[in-house]
Formats: sequence, structure tokens, C-alpha cells
Amino acid sequence: MWQSATSRKVVMRAVKDTRKVSPGRMNIRLAAEVKERVVRAAALSGQDLTEFAVVALSEKAAKVIEQHDQLVLSSADYQFFLDKLSVRSKPSQRSRSVAARYRKGIRDGVRHHLAD
Repeated sequence: MWQSATSRKVVMRAVKDTRKVSPGRMNIRLAAEVKERVVRAAALSGQDLTEFAVVALSEKAAKVIEQHDQLVLSSADYQFFLDKLSVRSKPSQRSRSVAARYRKGIRDGVRHHLAD
């Protein structure tokens, strides 16, 4: 910051921030046998330990998040699901014919494979 001698205004210079964004850092402790296994796996995959750990953690995190997102419905999806359950609709012709064949098979002692 510097002051102009003529106008007495405080003028701030535009300064470009040249600092690099540093990556996040994690420090973890591993049992010796776990570390040996991880070091070996990294070597077998042709990666250094850090690269292997980043890839493994990222893949596992993506998998956990995907599984969670598949199981958890948004409130709008939940309401849509409940609305569809509460609608009483007539069965289709195909549904009625499959049910009739199933009931006839039960009476006749036939085992059905309903997926046709």
C-alpha cells in the first residue's frame, strides 16, 4: 500500500498472488505388515507409494459415495416413490395372464418360471 503525495488518497496496488495451492496432506500410521503389503502392491503396480495411496483412497472413496447415493433417496424422490405406491392402478393384461397361468400351474402341480 502506498499513499499518493498529490491527492492524499490511499491506493492499493493490485498484487498477483503467485503462491501455489498446496495439495492436502494426510499423515497416517500403519501397522508394519499393512505398510509392507501396501509398499509391495505399489511396486507391483508400478507406482510410487504416494501415487498408489492417492489412487487407492480415491477409488475407495468414490465407491463408498456411489453406494451411499444409490441407497439414499432425496426427499423429492422419496415423495415420488410414496406417491406411486399409493396410486391404485389396474393390472395390465399381461400381468393378469401371467397370474392366471401361475394359479393354474399351482392347481396342476406345475412349477413355473415366470420370466418369459
